[in-house]
Amino acid sequence: MEIIKWSKDLETGIKTFDEEHKYLVKTLNDIFELIKKGEKEKAKLLLKERVIEYATKHFKHEEKIMERYKYPEYEKHKKTHELFVKTLIEKLIPKIENGSDNDFRSAVSFLIGWISMHIINVDKKYGKWFKENSIEINDEPFQI
Repeated sequence: MEIIKWSKDLETGIKTFDEEHKYLVKTLNDIFELIKKGEKEKAKLLLKERVIEYATKHFKHEEKIMERYKYPEYEKHKKTHELFVKTLIEKLIPKIENGSDNDFRSAVSFLIGWISMHIINVDKKYGKWFKENSIEINDEPFQI
């Protein structure tokens, strides 16, 4: 069972970023499945190895493109990313590494909610802006 189902609601219209977002969504679904199976340690490892590293690289990729094309909400968007990373480092990682099962599930739930809401409420805005300004992004999604 998927905790996040990829749909048109999550599409930004920027192929490279949509592919990167799909990878994040798949990884979160994989983590959720591991938790359901009782494989908490594998889920923790997957979260640390894939989600944290991938999200950080993805944010940098988005920011590079936004800055290149002078996206008007670049600074605001970048601050959102920075706040997320700070929350991840200061609050979520300690919960994930040292907390109870409930703390771990809470951290994963936060990640699932944050990523899906960020795509829907924040990332889709740049997709719309790029489209309105006839800017085509041809970067390839990065591989991890």
